[in-house]
Amino acid sequence: MKIYIAFLSVFFILISSCSVDYDFNGTKSNEPELIIINGLLRSSEPIRVKLHKLERTGGKYTYKGLQGAKVILKEDRTILYDGVCNDSIVTLDYHPKVNANYSIEVSYDNLETAKAFTRVPPPITCTYRMDAIYDEVYKYDISYVVTVKPLKIPPVPEIALWVTAYRFFEGGQEIQYNELYANNVLIDKRNSVAGAEAKNNIVGSIYYNGFLRIKNKNLPLVDEIKFTPNFVYVEDYTNPKANQTGIKLMLITASPEYDQFQKTLYDQKSMIIYEDDFSSIFYQPKTVYTNIENGLGIFAAINESSQLIDLP
Repeated sequence: MKIYIAFLSVFFILISSCSVDYDFNGTKSNEPELIIINGLLRSSEPIRVKLHKLERTGGKYTYKGLQGAKVILKEDRTILYDGVCNDSIVTLDYHPKVNANYSIEVSYDNLETAKAFTRVPPPITCTYRMDAIYDEVYKYDISYVVTVKPLKIPPVPEIALWVTAYRFFEGGQEIQYNELYANNVLIDKRNSVAGAEAKNNIVGSIYYNGFLRIKNKNLPLVDEIKFTPNFVYVEDYTNPKANQTGIKLMLITASPEYDQFQKTLYDQKSMIIYEDDFSSIFYQPKTVYTNIENGLGIFAAINESSQLIDLP
């Protein structure tokens, strides 16, 4: 069975920006040497695509930046770039357009030509509100309930909605909330955790790790999404001394390529196998989605919007 391993340094959800690195040493895959394409298109930023090469030496895999590749990048039928890229990053002073189709072809020496396609989705427009809820049980704890109400969902096949939230501090520092409490059957359950203490009687006791995902078939059914962001301090997070002044919401209209990649990447990274766990002998790595024909990686598009809400 051919195992696809995807590479990407994009925001995640989840999701501001995080790097995902894969170590190929010791892999048992039978992948040939391939071209790796990593590109995330958003209308708010110039086009930037990273190129790598997967190499196999003595049964082990490594990857490195690919320089000198022939690249053809198109917007619909218009050629945006056609030439040899002497760097491992293709950068254009050009912003992708909403509803435009983008295709890329990368060829190099005796490797198979890698191809990919994506489309920049239009935004899902929403309204936002935040309420302070006084805890009637403990008499001192105040939690915030954020309400996101979709107003217009574009009739685009297979798009999805991803929602994340950040603590916003004086001076502009942001830290992502690692728990979002919500009680809505239309939210994807793959990253949900049950059995926690109920934050309030609106959102209940189930929280979601880092993000909320509304898959395509549920989008037309969503009236509103209510959730309470909760931050659990861990040593890896910065603990700023500045006061928190607001909550920043990030809403992402995800193309099907981005949606499938992030969903399967979460599935892979959330599998925890311990060395002394007997079940580890049956462990099978989760396949991470890739839309690169004859290659690896991801070439996808999103439409993102953010909203800063002051604390009541």
